[in-house]
Amino acid sequence: MTEGIAVAVCTNREPRQVEESLAALRAQVPEGMLALVTSGLGAAEVARHQAAAGGVVLAETLPGLSRARNLALSWSPAPVIAFVDDDAVVDSGWYEALTRRWGEAPDRVAVIGGPIRPRFEVAPPPWLSPAILPALTLLDLGPEVRDLDPEVTTVYGANISFRVEPLAAGGGFDPAFGHSGRRVFFSEEDEAQRALARAGLRVRYVPDARVEHVIGAARLTRRSFLRRRFAYGLTLGARGARPRGLALRQAASSGAGALVAAARGDGRLLMERGVRAAENAGVVLAREGGR
Repeated sequence: MTEGIAVAVCTNREPRQVEESLAALRAQVPEGMLALVTSGLGAAEVARHQAAAGGVVLAETLPGLSRARNLALSWSPAPVIAFVDDDAVVDSGWYEALTRRWGEAPDRVAVIGGPIRPRFEVAPPPWLSPAILPALTLLDLGPEVRDLDPEVTTVYGANISFRVEPLAAGGGFDPAFGHSGRRVFFSEEDEAQRALARAGLRVRYVPDARVEHVIGAARLTRRSFLRRRFAYGLTLGARGARPRGLALRQAASSGAGALVAAARGDGRLLMERGVRAAENAGVVLAREGGR
């Protein structure tokens, strides 16, 4: 097996929408170690990606981020594979930093992820507060290397890497989780981290393998925040991570808090409470075991 780190970008979007992400990676990743993985696209769409991307293009015929990631896992020519979202742009020293961090990690480290910082394409709305920033897939756990308990905190799938062998041995990513076609769903990489931790392996955050998450206007609407947090609640409920009774109480409390915030004209608090209520509503309405 070739040494080093393979990199995969999974997408179901148009070639122009992944061009910046791929360009930043091509400048750093050795030839043959970078793959674009399409999911649920027709032959003509895949051909457009092949023409635009060059290099390795893998096609998963069925929709679903987990399936695309599993295809990348089976392809990987290296003992470590990194996943970067198609709307994330790696920093200029990302690949070097990630390679160095894997080189110094003990064998029991099976996951390494890094910071995900925002690049807003439009000015953020005044109601956007730090409390709801994680809904934009942003992550910053500080300036030091940290080993994490994934039952409490995980690194995020926009900037994450895995040892191939233990991840594949555990079945890879569960297709019951993760985005699929137009349906928003979460936590396929969180579930993988928890499974590896249960096997006695470790999850590590490193501060210097950074990416920017490009956030467009469509992600900065109240509806988008509420919809995505409701979907995240569905994920929590599907894996039984929060009792329904607790979620029901929290949804009622947050809903009442949102009404109070609205009466006071406090837009930030209104969204914080509204997002929390949406998340707990998702838990209450979830079907255990997946979508």
